[in-house]
Order: sequence, then structure tokens, then C-alpha cells
Amino acid sequence: MIARPRMQADYLMEQIASRAGRAVLCPAIDLIELNAKPVSSVVTYDAIIFVSPTSVEMGWKKAKGLIEGSAGILIAATGRVTANKVLDEGCNKVLFPDGQGGAHALVVLLRNQLDLPSSRVLVVNGEGGDGRLEQALRREGVKVQTFTCYRRSDIRDSTHLESLGESAMGLDAWIATSRRSIGNMFAQFKGRTTKLTTIPLFVNHSAIADEALIRGVKTVCVCHDAGEAMIKSIEDWFASVN
Repeated sequence: MIARPRMQADYLMEQIASRAGRAVLCPAIDLIELNAKPVSSVVTYDAIIFVSPTSVEMGWKKAKGLIEGSAGILIAATGRVTANKVLDEGCNKVLFPDGQGGAHALVVLLRNQLDLPSSRVLVVNGEGGDGRLEQALRREGVKVQTFTCYRRSDIRDSTHLESLGESAMGLDAWIATSRRSIGNMFAQFKGRTTKLTTIPLFVNHSAIADEALIRGVKTVCVCHDAGEAMIKSIEDWFASVN
């Protein structure tokens, strides 16, 4: 079962199906693009940070004018997958932390690139995020502005789960790529025969794993990303138990 937003689930659905697996899409969150105006170029920024692949997909076109008109602006991302999305847009250089990335790791890198207390940074994000990056930057004395280009909408009721019928029963594993989606999935499956705590969960960050473990999930596999690395991890898992 894939608990990703619909617009982000195609790759995993296709890869699982191509390996003769049965992929069931059960979104925990919807992502809705906001009708925001392009980022104003009146204000000068030292850096622009994209917090997720979705922030690039929905925010790049709105921030492109600012980037192209700002010589020397630093472009950064909170992780490798997001950075790759920026590179796909034609950007030549992106600063991002290795490993699992995240707000703290990026701020550590930025300390070596900018004089943070005198810097102004634009964070391209989504409505309803945890705000960790913004908080971490402000603690460093950074003047932070945000450009919110999408919003997250929780899916917590089981209405659409009913339409899946037997497809949602007898699951062998599930995938989640945000802490918020973990809580939403438990709300959807409340009182159902399928127990999310007893089947393996595949996630793309240790923070998501921590949330799942707190909720009682017994087996959580942390993958490097929600793409090839996750598919490889799923393959390895089922090869080991079959």
C-alpha cells in the first residue's frame, strides 16, 4: 500500500507492478497548488531554499524570475532528491546536505557559505509544514521570508478506503513518506482488520520511522529515497522472507 499523494505515487506504483507486485494507492495527504503570484524581485535575497520536491514542482516557475534576476543568489535544498529536482529545472549548482539531509544539516552548511546574521533568505515551502527550517534559520539571526506555493490537505476518513474493498485487505507492506501521513493512515485504518503495526513499513527518513515506532509499528525500513532505493529495499525485504 502506497500512502503518498496521488501526484507523487506513479513511480512506485509502476515499479511495483513491473515486478509482478500488487500496488494499492491509498493517499494520506493531498497536495494542492496555490494560486500565488510570482515571487517579487523588489526584495534582494542572499539565498533561496526549496524544502521538498513538491516545492520545486509548484514553486520554481513562480521563483524563476527572482533567481534569474539575482546574480550570486545561493540556491539550496534540504536534501538530495529536492536538489535533483532543482537541477532538472536547469540550475547548474545547488547546495544540499549529504545523507538524509534536513533543516539542521542544511543550516550547518549555510554557516560556511553565508554570514547568516546579516543574510536574508527566501524559503519556498508548503502550507502546513513543520517550520523547522525557518525556526533554525531565525535562531541563527537570518531574516527569513517564506513563499508558500502549495498546501497539504489531510485525508483521515476511510471513505475512499471503502472503495478499495478487498484491495486494502491482506496487505504485505506499506509505504509512507511523511510523519503527517503516518497519523492520517492510522486514522483511516482505525478499527479495521488490517493492522498497520504488524506489516513492514518503508519510509525515506529516520524522523518518519521514529513517528511510526512511537505508534507501535514493529518493522520499519529506512530508505535513502522514495525512488530507486525504496524499490530496492522492498525487493530485498521480500527476497529475504520468501
